[in-house]
Amino acid sequence: MSGERVREGLAAVLPRVSLTRAQSGEPGPLDDFVARVAGRRLRVRWVPRGTIGEVRRAITRRPKPEVIMAPRLSAGAREALDMARIGWIDESGAANVHTGTIIVVRESAPGLVRDRGPRKWTRATLGVAEALLTGVTPTVDEVARTTGLSASTAALALRLLTEQGLLRADAARGRASGRQLNEPKALLDTYAQQVAQLAPALEVRAGVLWRDEVAGMVALGAKWDRSGISWAATGALSAAVLAPYGTQVSPLVVYVDASTPASLRSAVEKAGLKTMTGGRLLVRAFPTPVTARLAGTIAPGLHSVPWPTVYADLLGDAGVRSEEIAEALSDKMLG
Repeated sequence: MSGERVREGLAAVLPRVSLTRAQSGEPGPLDDFVARVAGRRLRVRWVPRGTIGEVRRAITRRPKPEVIMAPRLSAGAREALDMARIGWIDESGAANVHTGTIIVVRESAPGLVRDRGPRKWTRATLGVAEALLTGVTPTVDEVARTTGLSASTAALALRLLTEQGLLRADAARGRASGRQLNEPKALLDTYAQQVAQLAPALEVRAGVLWRDEVAGMVALGAKWDRSGISWAATGALSAAVLAPYGTQVSPLVVYVDASTPASLRSAVEKAGLKTMTGGRLLVRAFPTPVTARLAGTIAPGLHSVPWPTVYADLLGDAGVRSEEIAEALSDKMLG
C-alpha cells in the first residue's frame, strides 16, 4: 500500500520516475524505496503520519534518506526536514526537493489531497477514543459507563476502531468481550486527524489582560463555577500543567457548556468578559458531551479536557512550537 502511494506521490511532482522497494538485504527500515530520477538514485522513506516527532525519528535512521514522504507533513515536520537538508513530498502535492540537479519546490495543489483516513468517525467515536486513550478498558460496558453513551453506540464505535486496525479483538463475544489497543500512538494520531475534520464551528474570542495565563484561567473559571457553567481549559493552558515545556502558555483556549451562539455569548458575559475580534482568549463549546464528561481538575482550580483533546488542539494550532508541546505531551502520557 505504501509503495503505491509513494509511486503516485513522486509521479505528481517528478518527471519520468521509476520506483523499487529497497532490497531486503539493505540496511534500513522496510518503508524505504529507491527512486531513479534523471539518472540519480534517491532513497525515499515513507512515514505514515507526518508529525514532527515521527519525522525526527525517521531521519536519524541509517542510511539517511534523500526524500521523506507522508500523507501530509505538518509545519513542524517540514521545518525539521528543511533544517536537516532532506527533501520532502506529501500527498497534498507540496514538495521541497533539492538534490544534485533535481530542484522541485511546490505548494499544495487544490484537489490533489485524497482522504484516505477513516470515513465513518462520528463525535461519539471521538469520545470513545478519548476514553480509551485515558485508560478505559475497551469493552462495551466500561466504555458506556465512562462516557455516558448508550451500549449500542459504544459497541458501534468499538467495532469501527477494530475494523480500522486500531483495536485488536479476542475470540469472545458480548458486551464484556475484550479488546486491546494495537498501538496507542496510532489511535492518538488518527483521533487527532478526525478532531481536525469534525472541529466545532461554535466559538468566540474574548479580550483578557493576563500576565500569568494559568492563574488568569483559574480566576475566570471560578466565575463560571459560581454561575454553574461547566468549563475546561485545553491546548497550551492545560499542557503547561500536564507536561510543562518551556514557558509558552498560548494560544489561550477554553471550552464551556454551550449549544448555541447565544448560550456561548451568555457564558462569556457571565464571566465578565467582552467578545472582540482578535481577543486573546478563544472560547469554544465542548466538542462532544463525552469530552465534557471526561474533563477533570489537573491543578487547584484548573479544569481541563482529557489529555488526548489537549494534544489534538495543540496540533490544530498549526504552530511549530505548539506541535513540539503536543509531542512532549504524548511522549509523557504514552510513556
